[in-house]
Amino acid sequence: MRGVPQKRKKQMGLEKRMNRLLFSTMIPMACLLVILLLIFWQYAGQYNKLSENLAVSSKFNLSFKDELDLEMYYLAIGSKEASELDDVVGQVEDAQEIMEKLRKNTYHASGVKCLNSLDAYLDNLKKRMLQLMEIKEYDKRMEFMDSNIRIITGLIMQEMQNYIYNESMYLVKVETNLTHRVKILISGMAVLLLATLGILMRRSFRLTGGIIQPVTEMRDKVKKVGKGNFDVLPVSAEIIEIEELDQGINKMAHRISGLLENVRQEKEMQHLTELQLIQAQVNPHFLYNTLDTIVWLIEGGMTDDAVEMISSLSIFFRTSLSKGNDIIPLSEEKRHTLSYLEIQQFRYRDILEFELSIPKELDGIQVPKLSIQPLAENALYHGIKNRRGKGKITITGREEADAIILTVSDNGQGMTPERLHEVQEAIRTGERAGFGLAAVAERIALYYGPGYGMTISSKEGEGTTVELRLGKNIQPKS
Repeated sequence: MRGVPQKRKKQMGLEKRMNRLLFSTMIPMACLLVILLLIFWQYAGQYNKLSENLAVSSKFNLSFKDELDLEMYYLAIGSKEASELDDVVGQVEDAQEIMEKLRKNTYHASGVKCLNSLDAYLDNLKKRMLQLMEIKEYDKRMEFMDSNIRIITGLIMQEMQNYIYNESMYLVKVETNLTHRVKILISGMAVLLLATLGILMRRSFRLTGGIIQPVTEMRDKVKKVGKGNFDVLPVSAEIIEIEELDQGINKMAHRISGLLENVRQEKEMQHLTELQLIQAQVNPHFLYNTLDTIVWLIEGGMTDDAVEMISSLSIFFRTSLSKGNDIIPLSEEKRHTLSYLEIQQFRYRDILEFELSIPKELDGIQVPKLSIQPLAENALYHGIKNRRGKGKITITGREEADAIILTVSDNGQGMTPERLHEVQEAIRTGERAGFGLAAVAERIALYYGPGYGMTISSKEGEGTTVELRLGKNIQPKS
């Protein structure tokens, strides 16, 4: 029952796992923040409308009674013509419009009740104003003014004061509710933040342990392989890149073991050369030095660099295996060489630069596996590392009639004329001269025959150039 979830975890890549870790911790915080902003937005809208109501009602209450009483007094005593009554009635209608505007922004029942009363008073006021102008006698008009007009305007003023009081109380309530909810949300955010940090730390430690432990086990496994122990067991890992890397190591170990057994039984030069090249590719020192570098990057917190290096090493092993094929497209050989140089650049970033420029039009041409990478390795170890300062390896390719020309050059230490002659003779005769060049030259001769092969030129202190001439149609030898 426990094997099923482990299998699912192994199908998840490092990048996807880190994205899940990030989203699972950030989404709850983002949701809570959105809720907080929505509450602020809601209460801010209510607060603005209440503030506007208070401003309008206060301004109305300051001037309405005094101005209207004065205008009606002038009409009552005859200082103004009756025709001017329409202007005074217009003031009341303006007040009714103000009441309607306040009604749109009033949310509580007590405020609405006050506005209803104010509407009734204003309607009654208009009627009384018209009745006043119908009275002809001065004394009765002044008595009607005092007992009706001024009493109604007083009631309007008193009711407006009640409305202002109710709005003020409701504003205080809104502020109190807002403060209370904000405190609750901030407390919730603090609790959620602490919980999220705890989960994040727990998952981070688990993720780091899920990388360091299997990488350390693979490093120990490679050391065993380097000592000749090819009976290795798979490493349990939850990250697909590490799982692929371990599978590549296991396949390489079994392949080395099988090739070593074949060498004991077969003496043909082709098999011997293939074995030497493959053994060179799985140099245990190269592997566990690379794994040591990955462990150092992870412990140093440089997980992005570690992921890139693991990916390059995974590609390196996949192209080394090539599903058991010895003839591969040039694009795979390019990828294999590029992954090797990327891995080495992490280790020698202070001294190594490289450029790989082979036209894509040549990608589909079939070539012997491990044709370019050994040359890049020689350029690094026998050229770049022996010079002062930073060096550069340049790999180019071009098409020439029925052949392709692949060139690997460096601006490293170069060779003396004597050493250059020794290496050229080794390439010509097939003898080993300390470089891996002769093995590559022999494979080209086996597959392509006369007219194809390797040439080398070098100048001490300036660098070395190795050129491969390969046919477009390969002829494998049995």
